[in-house]
Amino acid sequence: MFFLARWIIKSRWWIIAATLLLTGFMGWKTVQTISLNADFSTYLSQDDPLVQEYNRIGEVYGSNSTGMVLITADKVFTSETLGLINRLTEAYSDVEGIRYVTSLTNVLDFRKTEWGLEVGKLLNKGEVPGDPKVLARLEEYVLNKERYEGNLVSNDETTTAIILRFANGSNEFATSLLVREASDQVLGESVPGSATLYYGGMPFLVYNMTLLIGQNMTVLIPLMLLLLIVVLYLGLRHWTGVVFPLTVVVVSTVWTTGLMGLWGLQFDLLTGIMPVVLIALGSADGIHLMKRFYERRQLGESPEKAARFTFRDMGTPIILTTITTMVGFASLSISDFSVIRQFGLLTALGVVLALVVTLTLLPALLSFGVGFEAKTTVAKNRGKVPGTDRFAGWVFNHRWTLVSATAVVVAASLIAIPRIKKDVDWTLCLAEGSDAYHAEMLLRDKFGGSLPLQVVVRGDLKDPAVLTAMRTVERKLQTVSEVSKPQSMANIIGEMNEVMNDHFVIPKTRQGVTNLWFLVEDEEEMEQMIGPEEDESLMNFKLGTWDTATLVASVDSVNAYLKTLPSKMAVVNLEQVSGPARTRLDQLRQTELARELEWLLQRYGVASTEEQRNRIVASALEFTINDAIRSQVRSSLADYLQSPQAELELSSGRIQTITAAIARSLDEAATTSAGQIAKQIRQANPGVTREDAEWLAGSLSAVVDESLGEARIGLALNRLDPLINETADRSLIRKYAKGLLWRTADAQVLVDAARAPELLGDYTSAIDRKAEWNIYQAGMPSVLKSMEENLTPTQVESLLLSLVFVLILLAIIFRSSLVAFIGVAPITLTILINFAVMGYLGIGLDSFTAMIASIIIGLGIDTDIHFISRFREEFNACGDKLKALKTTLSTTGLAIVTNALAVGSGFLVLLFAGGQHIRRFGGLTSLTMFVSATFSLTLLAVLLLWLKPKYLIGKTDRKTKPVTKN
Repeated sequence: MFFLARWIIKSRWWIIAATLLLTGFMGWKTVQTISLNADFSTYLSQDDPLVQEYNRIGEVYGSNSTGMVLITADKVFTSETLGLINRLTEAYSDVEGIRYVTSLTNVLDFRKTEWGLEVGKLLNKGEVPGDPKVLARLEEYVLNKERYEGNLVSNDETTTAIILRFANGSNEFATSLLVREASDQVLGESVPGSATLYYGGMPFLVYNMTLLIGQNMTVLIPLMLLLLIVVLYLGLRHWTGVVFPLTVVVVSTVWTTGLMGLWGLQFDLLTGIMPVVLIALGSADGIHLMKRFYERRQLGESPEKAARFTFRDMGTPIILTTITTMVGFASLSISDFSVIRQFGLLTALGVVLALVVTLTLLPALLSFGVGFEAKTTVAKNRGKVPGTDRFAGWVFNHRWTLVSATAVVVAASLIAIPRIKKDVDWTLCLAEGSDAYHAEMLLRDKFGGSLPLQVVVRGDLKDPAVLTAMRTVERKLQTVSEVSKPQSMANIIGEMNEVMNDHFVIPKTRQGVTNLWFLVEDEEEMEQMIGPEEDESLMNFKLGTWDTATLVASVDSVNAYLKTLPSKMAVVNLEQVSGPARTRLDQLRQTELARELEWLLQRYGVASTEEQRNRIVASALEFTINDAIRSQVRSSLADYLQSPQAELELSSGRIQTITAAIARSLDEAATTSAGQIAKQIRQANPGVTREDAEWLAGSLSAVVDESLGEARIGLALNRLDPLINETADRSLIRKYAKGLLWRTADAQVLVDAARAPELLGDYTSAIDRKAEWNIYQAGMPSVLKSMEENLTPTQVESLLLSLVFVLILLAIIFRSSLVAFIGVAPITLTILINFAVMGYLGIGLDSFTAMIASIIIGLGIDTDIHFISRFREEFNACGDKLKALKTTLSTTGLAIVTNALAVGSGFLVLLFAGGQHIRRFGGLTSLTMFVSATFSLTLLAVLLLWLKPKYLIGKTDRKTKPVTKN
């Protein structure tokens, strides 16, 4: 070290010149190439199968990113507000990077007309009505459709959402900026006085976090530099003690960011605060080195000699402390979260670069002796600092008091640690009270949230069995905490059938499904539900929170249910089954329908008993024909035969004959076949051809089924009404319950294909077909759950890795395992207190706070190494423990305090950051720095005095006196 110090001082002009040139180049690379990245999806491990599936879905369905522009107003359904929505919708449709736009003015709508089902837009050609009566009817219509209410407009009619699907692969930040510019252009023309725009959803979250990164750097770096100047001056009391360490941190920070530019790395949520952290950390070694240099100069040594001997005395400790700090940050590289890995590795690199600058540039600058004269008043006053001797005496005389107090702190901490909750709510990265945060809260409160939960379905999507099973999944998942607002092809088909036939249920036949599918297959909205080959479908839900405690529970509930579903379903024709097998199937169907009814009622908060639900379902299943129902069927048949839609024109007499024959033929099971009806038509009308009779019979069979179904379901709904009469959602519950119970009229039932032989016995021939499907959960919630599950194990691994390395390093440095354990005691207790504070204050363990323990190991052990080394040096020189402690506290102790203030204040600056997560991280890390320094100056001294390791009484490597005189 001494030889190297001589070479550095001899070559100081070259070192200064090289440093200036390299810093200039790295600064240029930083400005030219560094960019910002807050795209959350890029932070994830791209090798994770869940992440790969998430990316695949984005490619197949055109996008994974959905943004929402929220418009709040006194009332949405006014011509002014609807006009604004229409203008914004048109403007957003022209924005590059937006795949398509959905709003109240262009959303897909289904209407029943005289000629059948009409598929169009809610507002035809975006024409906004001005008549108050028309607006009132539109309002009532929209709020009674769940596809609109809670998705496009809030229930209180004060907020509406314009949904933007960002094109896959588009630059979300640039596109979000264009969307905002389009909004400004429209708002510049005219805007209703009460209307306000907010931007929510993942793309706008990325946009706001990107701005946050830049704002944090522009605000925090100057603030940190100013604070560091104050701390350095108060600690070292000389302008060189400010300028030289400050030069080190600026140079090392510029080098680190320059290397980021050379390697094509971007600033993200964590590396965005890395310069602030490096400025705080980079001053640590400089403080200790400057403190020792001033001590040397106090003895009257020349600048060059003082610089050489300072380098010799402090070089090894500084290298060792840098290694420990580097290990603390580098241990974060085992994280599965790339943003944490990058932050850990780059900060570790920055610490190493700070060491290089400290051991080269700083001795070179100090050797000039600029502005500091030996034995100046400032220097002389450094020998004794008021209060340090008294503090040393207090520590020396109250060892048991300190140990007892530490034991109390440990006990209190152990009580608090179990209270820590794992919480990775990424919306806390936004500043509370900001427009972005308000948008997220609006989405949670009024639109079911901004986080999409996706379920992938593979199979024959036009098979009624698959679509019916999808509707069952929708009902179940809406009972899961925070899961709501389903959108799927099954939901669309069910709604279209409800508009046509007044019951929200999947058509019985494949042809019925195909007819409805054809009407919407070319609509843009279908792109987010149906894959290009029509063999895969995406069921979209909303998750009402980003809080992982709730998120994990919801994802687990969804996965647990999906695992119970069979991969192959058997469609059984009940008309071909009798005896015990039929009884088993009827019981199974009643159980499953009653369970789905429970889910439906649970979704709307309606309490019911198992007996009540079974009675409701049984009243539909046990439906029988009576004269009143036959009369009702005859009336419905007559109405159809007399309508323009009838395939044949018949006389009133023949109509009466046909309807009477059909009504008489209805059996107790309330079924009749189209073939039987065709025979009755030809018997009443011998001149009718077979083809015409069969054509008409098909329609009449549907009329019979419809009429009997209404009668059947009417009985069940009458029993349901007492449970729901007091609820605000009565009409919606009746609508969905009617669709569910309509399945009791179906002659087919779905069973697990694996159980079919057991259920059917000798009637396996009754299996009409088998439908295979594969269903599983995908999307961002599953990815976040995986990250959450790995958070604690990764934290433990990182912590243990750092501790083990530090123990080994200390044992090697001090050649004593006892000293190694003494050295890690302060940081171990500091970590314990950090977790205790989190437990008592209810601060969650997230991706930011999880890093603190590993970081404090690297930072805290530095002070312990300096303290132990100096105490040993002083004790070996004087042989008096109290005197050695006084000298150590008045020299290295003050450097430790200054270092803690510099580094701790650096992290404290993060309290001024925009995101709540970063504020917590900064506040806790700052606290741990102060706690660690306190333990180093008290508990560490007590343990050294109490345990008396042999290391302390060994001989020093150099037979020289300590530099400080008392």
